[in-house]
Amino acid sequence: MTLRTLFVILTMSWSLTACANDDSPAGRQPENAPSEEETPDPKMISGKMRVKIAGEDLYISAKLNAKNDILYWFKKCMFNQLYTFYRVGTIANNMPQPTNIPDATPSYVLNLSYSDNIGPFNITGHGWCGGNHPYIDEETQTAHNVNYQISLDGKITTENTLTLVDNIQIRAINHIMNPAEPETINEKTVLNNVLCIETVDYNIQRNNIQVTVSHEFQNEKPVIVQMYYGMQSMFEKETHTLTVNGKYADWTLQEGVSTFNKKEFPLMRCFIEKNADAYQSSYLFDEGLGKHTDITDDDIIFIGNSNGKTYHKIIANKSYKKGDIIHWSGVYTWFKSPIIDDVDLLCYEGMINNQRVLFIDCKKKIDKQVILSDYVNLTFKIKEKSASITIPNSKIMPSGIKVIAEGPGSCILILD
Repeated sequence: MTLRTLFVILTMSWSLTACANDDSPAGRQPENAPSEEETPDPKMISGKMRVKIAGEDLYISAKLNAKNDILYWFKKCMFNQLYTFYRVGTIANNMPQPTNIPDATPSYVLNLSYSDNIGPFNITGHGWCGGNHPYIDEETQTAHNVNYQISLDGKITTENTLTLVDNIQIRAINHIMNPAEPETINEKTVLNNVLCIETVDYNIQRNNIQVTVSHEFQNEKPVIVQMYYGMQSMFEKETHTLTVNGKYADWTLQEGVSTFNKKEFPLMRCFIEKNADAYQSSYLFDEGLGKHTDITDDDIIFIGNSNGKTYHKIIANKSYKKGDIIHWSGVYTWFKSPIIDDVDLLCYEGMINNQRVLFIDCKKKIDKQVILSDYVNLTFKIKEKSASITIPNSKIMPSGIKVIAEGPGSCILILD
């Protein structure tokens, strides 16, 4: 065999190997992509989110951690077909960028809105309206979506698209109809009068959905809102619940979770649930209805283990009429693994107002150094904390930060 013949055979072999490995642009993996056994350096994980808009369906993928993505699906759903997050789930992905198939079916479903996630009103003597609730005839809608608007990186988007972005905001405007003023037209019950205009703003920030809700009442004749929950949880298959500054200061089996009132635990504004796969935090901000001024000391402030749902309660037996405006804000945060979850405290990362934050929830009296290896040399400011907690540091050192708690309580650190 001549050298020329050998060279031709080797060239053909290399070509066949390249074809077998699909080295075309469509099949080629990113340079230095991790193998299935490898994971990217956490510092290299993208903070961007991938968005797919297909008609009225909005799909989002974002990195949850080095090995997993979180998937969101916004659509019109529930009985009243209101635009909100319908499904939240996770899928394995060890690439540094979020999956380019944001409409993939999750491996694990964490939240499914077959019932309310943003709560309805219960009007005394007239039943529920809004959210997933029909009128008392079980047929008539009690709310309608007027419109919704999706903004990607500050620009309103109306076309189908698949793109990578830094910021996603959604505004949904709904009319909640007045069940106290039903009409009968052609032997059919209709609700034609608007009780209130509901404006819901969603700000999606990686593993967080921050929600701001306002209601502008339109009814000339006052109505009594018997109860309004506002921030609710449809977390799937929860096994344990922890209430920050509440009755369940440590993980409590779901079957043992019930209710408690404002008098006992007036500072409770956050609950965390966990299942076999992940965690969900529902943190109500200390503003508007989140201050709990529209419930009395004897009212229930927290409801758990109720038909598979968990609630904040923020209104009880209050009168509203045209001109009244109410609002609340909060953030849902999902995570696969907390930074710390031991006998002393729970610590996890989230985002508030597009800023990274650390939630530290003390389960009991402690005085210890809390090691935060992935945050060394970062400085922080305290957003809020329980009076019982002291953190003398303002920078995270290799030895951690000092946390002193006289008992159960919480603090939120804004990372600089």
